[in-house]
Amino acid sequence: MKILIMSGPEGSLADALLENGVSTLVCVTQGNLHLRSRAGSVASGRNIALPQQIALDVPAVRSLLMKAYPLVDRWVGNGQSMSATLETMLEYTSTLIQFIGNYLPRFAVLETGAPHHLFTYCLDAALRYLEVPIYYLYGNAFDGRCLAVRGNEKAEVVNVTDYSPQAVIDDYVEQVQRNATYIPADSTRSLSPFLHGWRPYAAWLHVREGLARRYVALRKGAPALAEGPGIRLRLPPVGLGQLLRILKGHSQYRTLMGSRGVFAPESIGPNDVVYVGHMVPEATSFPESPDYPGEIDVLIDLKNRFPDSKVFYREHPAIALYSEFGHIHLQGLHKNPAFYEQLERLGIGLVPSGLHISKIRERGCLFATKTGRVAVENSVLGIPTLLYGYPFYGCDLPLAFHVGSLPARLTADMVRARAVEVTDCAAAVKTHLVARFSGSIDNPGIGLGNDASARPRFEEGVVRLVRLLGVDAAMSAEAQWRQEAGREAGMAQPAQG
Repeated sequence: MKILIMSGPEGSLADALLENGVSTLVCVTQGNLHLRSRAGSVASGRNIALPQQIALDVPAVRSLLMKAYPLVDRWVGNGQSMSATLETMLEYTSTLIQFIGNYLPRFAVLETGAPHHLFTYCLDAALRYLEVPIYYLYGNAFDGRCLAVRGNEKAEVVNVTDYSPQAVIDDYVEQVQRNATYIPADSTRSLSPFLHGWRPYAAWLHVREGLARRYVALRKGAPALAEGPGIRLRLPPVGLGQLLRILKGHSQYRTLMGSRGVFAPESIGPNDVVYVGHMVPEATSFPESPDYPGEIDVLIDLKNRFPDSKVFYREHPAIALYSEFGHIHLQGLHKNPAFYEQLERLGIGLVPSGLHISKIRERGCLFATKTGRVAVENSVLGIPTLLYGYPFYGCDLPLAFHVGSLPARLTADMVRARAVEVTDCAAAVKTHLVARFSGSIDNPGIGLGNDASARPRFEEGVVRLVRLLGVDAAMSAEAQWRQEAGREAGMAQPAQG
């Protein structure tokens, strides 16, 4: 059985997988491609033989890549044109397609919550093009563990262990019901430190990251030459000058928000819609909301979908941050005066980040989010929410409605009419979340701060996941073979009568 992992060919995880039913590891890292057999041989980069030429539909691949423009703005220096960047991505993705297609894995297990980096997005596009099943290990914000979800849509969750989140979910629901101003603990940890809201600290993180990259490149220079030319996505990073301009624009946006005076919650009515914004930079929400990658995309859709409602944008409290631990928020699409001017032109009401969600809920309005936990808290309290992305808690959360399942024209009352079908809201949410988060594995730091102590247990969980998926895939292949064999046998039967 061949599988693809986003990890190097050496190490304890690779060894364990090859000892547990995997015959060949197809490895993709940020710096190169590798192939390792159970016998121990390793080929890397352009030393890997590609005996077949895989058919390539260039327009189809390019259309997948063009959706990633928010990631381009986040990761690529603005000294390079968008056309040059897309062509480089196309070159890299076509190379991945040839490599993966020649050693077609049964499935891929990717050690990242979602394809937030350009190279992981190109890998996702290549795997989708080749129709290879993708399983992401997603950091669950409720209990800090890893969910094994199929695809970026997260429609399917694989139960790997006997872990039950019942106690965590019970406590969470109780806090939401008891405390109107409840704020999740991980949000508090992000918002509290002084350094996260200090621009010089964000610039220092950027410089430190750049120095670390240079050090690693120099240190690994000789081994890299020994294993052959590396195959990687070569794009210029955001420079320090560009980052400083981004941070300045972010600061100006905050000043504009603060100059608006006191916001009156009474301006929000029961027929209005409040879109709850996401953390900065906005590109972090792109992979999980591929059809509505920006904030403006959602706001324009809401204005057209609810023509009789006033649309409001509630800024996320993390607008006060210029950096955050546990995430790579060192560069990218922070808010700026241009975004503020768009809100003005569109006639969108701006709700300040300092106004707690509880005050908005008192207005009886409709809510919208991409993947925010506000939808879960709303559902516990019996309030419907529109979803524009694919959240880790699932699009089938009670009282949450994905826009893909809704008509092009709506009113707030039409959405509320759908919501009345759920009676005991808190109990329904508990049942849903417990079922979804059961069977997760230990998290070594995906979506969170690194936890080296959890790494061995995490790798044990990955091995169990691969064994489960391998058995399921084998049973599925056998069932398909039996079905086809039965159909051929039926066709071979002589006609009766």
